Amino acid sequence: MSAIRKVMKNFARNSELDEYLTKEIADAGYGGVDILKTPVGTRITLFVTRPGIVIGRRGVGIRSLTENIESKFEIQNPQISVLEIEVPELSPQVMCNRISHNVSRGTAFRRAALWALNSIMNAGALGAEISISGKLRSERAHHEKHRAGIVLKSGETAKRIVREATSDVLLKMGLYGIKVKISIKDAIPPEVEIKDYTPEEIETKSADKEKPSSEIEVKPKQKKPVEKKESDEKSTINEQTKSKINADMKVETGPKKSRLGNEKKTKKPDSKAKLETEDGDKNKRDNSTKIKSNKKIVRRKAKTKEKETEDEKSKK
Repeated sequence: MSAIRKVMKNFARNSELDEYLTKEIADAGYGGVDILKTPVGTRITLFVTRPGIVIGRRGVGIRSLTENIESKFEIQNPQISVLEIEVPELSPQVMCNRISHNVSRGTAFRRAALWALNSIMNAGALGAEISISGKLRSERAHHEKHRAGIVLKSGETAKRIVREATSDVLLKMGLYGIKVKISIKDAIPPEVEIKDYTPEEIETKSADKEKPSSEIEVKPKQKKPVEKKESDEKSTINEQTKSKINADMKVETGPKKSRLGNEKKTKKPDSKAKLETEDGDKNKRDNSTKIKSNKKIVRRKAKTKEKETEDEKSKK
């Protein structure tokens, strides 16, 4: 847990230092900070559009800045170096600060965003995206995006090419959030190729897609001639000899299979014969039951006649 706490403390300290420098060196065109720990001390490099304002006359400004950083943020032996940004339009932090400065002075947010977008694209960027969120026109908050060129959203190339920064401005309506993304051409790896098509090429491609399938010519594939090798010839000869041997074996074993088949056929009883025998047995049973029932009826009738005759004799 101690290592995690140290990392969290360093991250919080770096973010606080970044906020402090944005307010302290706003006039110099602050574009970011890079902090690196060394065994001698901590090396802090400031990226600025106008380094003379930070250094001051005879280094007075940079001395006071080092003292303030050492006392406020408890950084031991800070070594500050100032670097000039060659193309400030390609730095997202600089453009964020410029948009926020213009909006705070009273210019419309849309005008400030479009001006920054045009200046970024004219500087030679591959693409740019500016998003502003907050209570822009009404009491309900919403956001607007202005985009130009190619801005990748995901992937390894997006991590290498795209650089982004954020800033905020406090106005009467509320807090405005500004986010700038710039994709830089020089950072593209050599493996990736981005093609720029002219409008004429785009029209021709769209026309080809819209053509029906009957108009599109399909070229038949040309079959390459196959060269037979000596090994292939040998394999064909072996296959022919094997086929002849198999044919001879089939001729010899042919009649045996037919006998077996006839024996199997004789063994199988016919289903029709079975049904006929079953029907004959049922008819015989029915006839025997009918005869027995008729005999019983005759006996009963005879018994009743004998009883009647005996009764008449007794009466007489």
